[in-house]
Amino acid sequence: MRYLYLLFLVVCPALLFAQQTAYQLFEVDSVAEPRGGQAYLNLFLQTNLRKPIQAEALGVGGRVMLTGVAETDGSVSGIKVLTSLRPDCDREAIRVFSLFKAWKPASKGGKPVRQIVNIPIMFKANEPFIYVNGNRISYFDSADKLTKDSTQATFRQVIPLDTNGLPSDDIVLYRLKGKSWKVERQLPFVRKNEPGSRAKLRTYQIGYQDAEHLWQGMAYTLTSDGQLLDQTYYEHGRPKGPRITYHPNGLVAEKSDEVDTKRMITAWYATGQIKLIRTVDVAQPIVVRNPVLVSAYWDSTGNQQVKDGNGRAVFRETVRSYADTTKQTTFIEQGVYQDRVKQGVWTGRYEDGSYFYEEIYDKGVCQKGKARTIGKDTVQYTVPEQLPEFKGGMPALGQFLSQNLHYPPAAQRAKVQGRVFISFVINKEGEVEDVEVLKGIGFGTDEEAVRVVKASSGRWVPGAQRGQKIKVKYNLPINFSLQ
Repeated sequence: MRYLYLLFLVVCPALLFAQQTAYQLFEVDSVAEPRGGQAYLNLFLQTNLRKPIQAEALGVGGRVMLTGVAETDGSVSGIKVLTSLRPDCDREAIRVFSLFKAWKPASKGGKPVRQIVNIPIMFKANEPFIYVNGNRISYFDSADKLTKDSTQATFRQVIPLDTNGLPSDDIVLYRLKGKSWKVERQLPFVRKNEPGSRAKLRTYQIGYQDAEHLWQGMAYTLTSDGQLLDQTYYEHGRPKGPRITYHPNGLVAEKSDEVDTKRMITAWYATGQIKLIRTVDVAQPIVVRNPVLVSAYWDSTGNQQVKDGNGRAVFRETVRSYADTTKQTTFIEQGVYQDRVKQGVWTGRYEDGSYFYEEIYDKGVCQKGKARTIGKDTVQYTVPEQLPEFKGGMPALGQFLSQNLHYPPAAQRAKVQGRVFISFVINKEGEVEDVEVLKGIGFGTDEEAVRVVKASSGRWVPGAQRGQKIKVKYNLPINFSLQ
C-alpha cells in the first residue's frame, strides 16, 4: 500500500502540471476557434441567452466579458467574469457559454493544447416594463394603446410570470371604473398533462387558452421536473410564428421563424455547434413533395458539407433496430443537394443491416424509390411520405360529415354552437381507432362527433412511408352550427 501511495505522489503532480498549462492566443501556432465559425458561435449565444426577468423589466442592455480555457476535448473550463453587467446577467452568460462544447482546439508544436479565450456576450436592451411581486403590469388608454402614464390609463393588464419568465397564472384585464379597477375579462392559465411521454419523462404544457379552449400566444412544454422541452407561438390554436425545441442539456436544438410564407429553421448539435439551415414553404399544401430547401449543413466535427445549397451530405441518427426492437442502431442517409434540393441518388441504411432505401431525385422531386426491411420484400414507390386521405379527398369528407352528422336535440334547445376537436388514429387498413375528444362543447355534441368519426372507418386511404403503410394520428375539427 505504501508503494502505491508513493507512486500516486509521483504521478499526480505531473498530471496536474500538464493540466495547468493554458496558452495565450499569441503563444500557439493555430488558435482555438468555434467549430462552424465565430458568426455561428454568436448566433448560438444569442439564441440560447435568456435575459433574467428583473433585468428585462429594467430594459437592461450591455456586455458581459468572459474568459475561460478552450480544452482539447472541445469544452470550455475555468470561466470567469472579466467585465460584469449585473450579477444575474453574469450568471446567465456563464451558463450559456459553459454549454458550448464545440471548440476546435489550439495547436502548438503539432499537438492540440489548451488556450485561454475571451468572449463578449451581449444582452440586447429592451423596452422596460413594470414587474411587481411576480406580475408584469401594463397600462392602456381608452383606444387600447399602450401608455406609460398610469394616471391616463383606462385598462390595466396583469400577467403573472415566474422568475424564469414563464406564465404562472391567469392574465387579468382590469377597467378603471370610478377610482377602482374592476375585472373586465380573463385569459385562463392552463396546465395540461401530455399523453404519453418524451424521453421516458412525463410532460405537461402551460400557457393560455381562449374561449374555445385553444392555445393562444406562447405555450411551453416541460418535463415533470421543470425542464423546458419546447415553446411554440399559437394563434387561435394553430402554430404560427416562432418555435424552439431544446436538447436534454437545455441547449436550443432547433429554432424556426416564419417570414412571409417561409419558415426558416436552424438546428444545432447538443454540443452547441451549428448543424443545419433549411427553409419550408408554408404556403404550399402539406402534400406537396419535398418542400424543404436545405441551404447549409455541417457534420458533427464542424465540417461544412452543404454550402449555399450545394454539396454532399451524410446524416446520422440513432434509431430503434428492425432486427431487434430492444436495441438501437445508427441510421445513415446520404446524397447530393443541388440548388438546395435533393438531386440524383439518395440512400439510407441501418448500420445493422435491418433497413435500406434508395431514391432517385430530379430537382427535389422523387422519381422512384425502393426500400427493404429485414424479413420483408422490397417495395417500390414514387412518393416517400404520404398522409392519410379520405377517399375522394376533402370535398368527399365534407359531404360525408354533412350527410351523417346529426345535431343533438339538447344542443339545439340550448342553442349550443361551436367546434368539437377530435383526435384519432388511421391504421394501416384505413380504419379509425383510438378516437378521443380533444376539446368539446357538450350537450351531446362530443358524443355525436365521436360517432360520426367512427362511422368514417374504412373510408380512408392509409398513410405510407417509403411504400409501407403506417399508422398516423389525425386531428379533425367538427363544426356544429344552427345556421
